[in-house]
Formats: sequence, structure tokens, C-alpha cells
Amino acid sequence: MPTPLWDIVTTPQLALRALTSHDTFDRSVNWVHNSDLDDPTPFLTEGQLLLTTGRQFVDNPAPDFDSYVARLLTAGVAALGFGTEVITHGVPDKLIDACVAVGLPLFEVPYRIPFIAISRLVADNEAEQTRAGFDRALAAQNDIARAAVGKGRLGAAAARAAEHLDCHVWIFDADGEVVGDPSETSMPDCPPDIRSSVNTLLARARRARVADVADNTPDAHRIVQTLGASSRLCGAVAWSRSSEFGDLDRSVMTVLAALAEVSLEQTENLRVGHRAILEQLFQLLKDGRVDSVRRAVRVAGIELPVQRFAVAALNLSDTSASVRDVLERRAARPESRFFAVADGRHLLVLIDAGQLAAERRFFSINNLTVGLSGEVGWTELTGAITQATRSLDAAQPGTITEFESLVGESFFGLLATSSVADIAHARLARVIDSPEGLALLRAAQVWLRHNGQWDPAARELGIHRHGLKTRMQRLADLTNLGLDSFQGRAELWAMLAAIDLNEKP
Repeated sequence: MPTPLWDIVTTPQLALRALTSHDTFDRSVNWVHNSDLDDPTPFLTEGQLLLTTGRQFVDNPAPDFDSYVARLLTAGVAALGFGTEVITHGVPDKLIDACVAVGLPLFEVPYRIPFIAISRLVADNEAEQTRAGFDRALAAQNDIARAAVGKGRLGAAAARAAEHLDCHVWIFDADGEVVGDPSETSMPDCPPDIRSSVNTLLARARRARVADVADNTPDAHRIVQTLGASSRLCGAVAWSRSSEFGDLDRSVMTVLAALAEVSLEQTENLRVGHRAILEQLFQLLKDGRVDSVRRAVRVAGIELPVQRFAVAALNLSDTSASVRDVLERRAARPESRFFAVADGRHLLVLIDAGQLAAERRFFSINNLTVGLSGEVGWTELTGAITQATRSLDAAQPGTITEFESLVGESFFGLLATSSVADIAHARLARVIDSPEGLALLRAAQVWLRHNGQWDPAARELGIHRHGLKTRMQRLADLTNLGLDSFQGRAELWAMLAAIDLNEKP
């Protein structure tokens, strides 16, 4: 690491004497080289301190000091040290004049000071700085690791990394959303171009690390790295600052990236593992155990809607795994009051009334087929589920159908309200719970859809019309409904419209 030139010249035990203006010594040296060649530049690199005894000037009957100094300057030599009383008495005046003319620092090295002492000073300084850098990096790594397992977890770890590296740090989940609460960690908003880079890399679904320099911005140096295995990324981390990141900086960045990757993958595994538990808790919600479930789901970082909410229903078989993952991750974000759970053949999402507009946009942007209930309270949950699933049945692919519009289009949408559905379930419970009865009800749906006509209904069912008549008579006996009359058929139709036989195996 570079050593300030003025620190070298003013080291007391070296007794060096500056021969040019002090202003010229405002630079650093990265190594020391000594040579008495007339042209040592092929063996020099930029930023080196050159030491010489001046033999090249004695051997040359007409030394050209200006050309010599010009060559050193072109090669990027940081300074020139002249050892006196070895070959010459004092430093040649013309050499001093040439250095002053171009601003090349020049100092005198007394006879009693060996050149190796200056080299050793620079080497020791570099070693000390390297050790100090390693110590700082190790301390930063330990500090970040402690923060990651503490209360603030990844958000706190990112804040500690930002402090140690004097940069900005953002950790993103698999959806490109920043992890952690900015208000708790003083995390600045992520610039749009960095967000865009993160989203692009996540969309490619491959491990990647991209470093670039952005023009016209204070934090020009940026690095974005994806986390997780290719095709199964769990997130990304981004860094930015005004100066370039060094090797020790990158060692600290690697620790944060590793901790973030482990934490995000663990969160993903827990989320998938919690599915069965959440499905059981949802049954308790249906039974009215809202406060108990609210306390239980907080363990998974989920907050239920407060009072008013809507239920969105999606067909589980038509919903991709990635969409379900996104919905479940959205439910686990601190700002969400949102609950996503599988229920039979549906994926149900309970959405706080204050978040409905945002979730409608999400459904629309992703071209999802969704049925949406009206806004309800917790005592109306069962009815809201029925509303949502009825709306889903009527929805066109890639659209959102709301229950209010369904009711507005047809009076029969009212059959999906909780009171009618509950009555229908109670009235047909004995029949629905029987395999024979369930088959009879499904046959009745086909028959009623054909307006009670035997032949077309029998053809659709693949049976003879007399067999269908026998089945409807059996159903009439089980339900005490006169299916040969309009009133009996209408009552059966109304109950079948209010319940969902597809939920049964």
C-alpha cells in the first residue's frame, strides 16, 4: 500500500534533506528501486521512488540532467533520492535545477544512511498497512456476522457492512424487493438503475456478479451479485460507493453475501415447510379462532388483515409455483397484512382492505385469473370464500372478476352469500357426505343444466335415460324433494348453485 513521501523524508532516523519545494512531496510511494543507469526507466513502474548515487553522471563527460529527469517523469517516478559522498560530493546543482523545473521531488540521502533503510521503511509500512487492513476486514466480518444473527438480522447486517465499507448496501429477496426496514437501518432508497439491474439478473435466473461504473452519480462504483443456485435464485445484494472496492473490501462483501444467501434460502425453505401448518390454521380461521391464528402466524412473520378484508381465489392447478411463491413472500413482508393459503383446489388470498388496490395491480400485471369477494369482516369469512370461488368460476382467463359485478349481472349470484350457502350445506349434508349421494348430486347438476331433459343429460353422463330417471328418483327420496315438480327442481338447483361440489373428492 502506498507510503506518503513526506513521511519518508521527515523520518528522523533517516536524516534526509528535501532539495525541492515541500509542495512537490505531496504524493505517495508504492515501492523503492535503486539504479545508477543513465536510463533506468525500463525497470521502473509508476509510483516508485528511485535512489541513485550519481555514477551515471560521472561516467558521462557531458551529462544531460534535463533529459534524465524528463525520462523519470515520463515513467511516472514519484521522487528521486540522491546518495551523496559515495561517488560525488553533494548533489549536482544542475540536477536540482532540472527537478525544480518539472516539479519532481528530490532529496539528499546522507552517506551514513544505506538505501536499504529507505526500502525497509516503505516495506514495513506496506506490511503494517496490510496487517491493519486484514484486521479491519476481520473485525468487519465478525461485526456483520453478529448483526446477522441479532434482532435486526439481514437489515442490521447490511447496515453494519455499509458502515465498515463506507458504502450503500441493499439486500433483495427473490422478487427484487429490499429486505429489512429502511426506517430502522437508515438505509437510503435504492436507485432505479440498481433496481433495474437486480431485476434483470434475477429474471435470468443465473448466478452472476456484475460490476460497473455509473456516470454522473456520486456513488459511481456499483456491484450487484445474485444469491442462490442458478434457476433457483433466492435474492441479490448490491453495493455502491464513490471509490473503487479493493480486495479486502470484497472479502467483507463475500461474508455479507454468504450470510444473506443462507438466511434467504432458510426463509424460503421455512416458507414452503409452513404450508401444511398454515392450511390447518386456516381451518381454525373458518371456525372463528382469529386471535389465536393471528398470534400463531406472527411466528412466520405474517400479519393477518385487521378488520375489513377481501378474499381472492385462484385455481391452484392453474397457478404456477413461482406465482404462489411470490404471493407467499408478499404475505411475509413486514408491511403486509396479507394471508395466502391453499384450500382444496383453490389458492386463497386474504387481503387487507387498505392493500386491495395494490394487489389488483399485481394480479392484472401478471395476467392472473382471479375471483374477488366483496369487503367483509372476520365473521363473514366463509361467505367471502364462497363469493371469491363463485367469482372465479365466472372469470375469463387472465381477468379479475369481482363478486359485486357478478351479483350485478345476475340475481343468482346472491346464492353464493353465506346464509344461503350455509343453509344448502346443512340441508344436503347427509347426501354430500355419502359417495352415492355426491354422485347423485353431480348427475342432478348435469340434468338441471339441460333444463330437466332426460336424453341430452343422459348422453352427457354416458348412461341410459332410464338409468338417469332411476338416479333422480333415488335423490328425491334422499332429499325429500319432489323432483317431478318445478318447485322441487328449483329448490335443488338453488342449493347446488350455492355450494361447490368440486371441493369434495
